[in-house]
Amino acid sequence: MQLCQLLCASAVVASALQTRATQQRQPTRRPANFLESFAEAFANPPLSAPRARPEAADELQRLVTDGWNGARVDADRCSQLIDALALMGGPFDASDLGGGLWLALHSRGLVPKWQKNQELLKVFGVRNRAGQTYFPKDKRVENYGEVVGGLVTFGAEGTFALPAGPLRAPCDLPVEITAGGLTVFGKRFELPIAGPGLVRVLYHDSTMRIFESPLTSQDKWEESGLVVVQVRESAVINI
Repeated sequence: MQLCQLLCASAVVASALQTRATQQRQPTRRPANFLESFAEAFANPPLSAPRARPEAADELQRLVTDGWNGARVDADRCSQLIDALALMGGPFDASDLGGGLWLALHSRGLVPKWQKNQELLKVFGVRNRAGQTYFPKDKRVENYGEVVGGLVTFGAEGTFALPAGPLRAPCDLPVEITAGGLTVFGKRFELPIAGPGLVRVLYHDSTMRIFESPLTSQDKWEESGLVVVQVRESAVINI
């Protein structure tokens, strides 16, 4: 019995040694030529880390959001951060344009009319909202501004076009305003607002974006050169 077990064990060891020797003799497969090597590398690309949000974006969003909540805004620092982010640019998704109202929390340039309305009743504790809502699937845009809270509001509607191919800031979005009006206690009064416009996207991520107006709007709602920082309403604290 012991002899039989010994013979079986010897056979197992011999088989293992033979298998290992066979594996060692098999050469490692190498690409036949440069094209095959390139094809293999393309088929198995290295994993890339997701694009991290710039620290400048975090700081700028915090500054303008704090300003909305009553803190003093360091305009010079905001301007530095705007320029830094505009230089970075970077890709963004068309879907990020949407997602509800984006509040205009800070501007650089001649004070626009919507900002004057924002500050009109600030002394009385009324925070008038102003911003835009984009609908990427329908290529529609709505401008919104409050004069006396939600009791008196201004609105303008239109369409916009997206550039071909992947979106990357900076890029221009042609806009065509088709209608506008003033709503007082729920009743809208149409205004003669219509015409082409242009929005330059300097920076865009999922919660904050920086727009520039290269042209003066038809109704002078915004002057040429105006730069606006918008933050998604749902990301603003204590709205």
